[in-house]
Amino acid sequence: MGEIFLLIVWIICVAEYGEPVLWWTGGIILLIVICCAFGKGKGCTSASGERPRPRIEHPHYMTEDEYECGICGHRFDKPYASCPHCGVLFNCKETDEEEWDEEFDEECAWDEEEGW
Repeated sequence: MGEIFLLIVWIICVAEYGEPVLWWTGGIILLIVICCAFGKGKGCTSASGERPRPRIEHPHYMTEDEYECGICGHRFDKPYASCPHCGVLFNCKETDEEEWDEEFDEECAWDEEEGW
């Protein structure tokens, strides 16, 4: 519904003000296209085609979170920008919540045993 309202407002502005509205509209569309083409995404793919080098976050339910190098598999306790073991620079992030789920299930099992 909001899109239709904005389209009606745009048509009224074009009818009333003419060419400047069309220039502004074209400039905004061009800016959006440029941002989409050259902006950084959140995934592990790169526009240049380089290989993804993820830092994998392992959140925990009972203990401190850990991080893992997606290349060498080394684990560390802080979210470094590069692996302290092999030195690779990370270019994306991933999350593996398997350990969090296991710890949560274990905590629930303990609570059930104690009658909580």
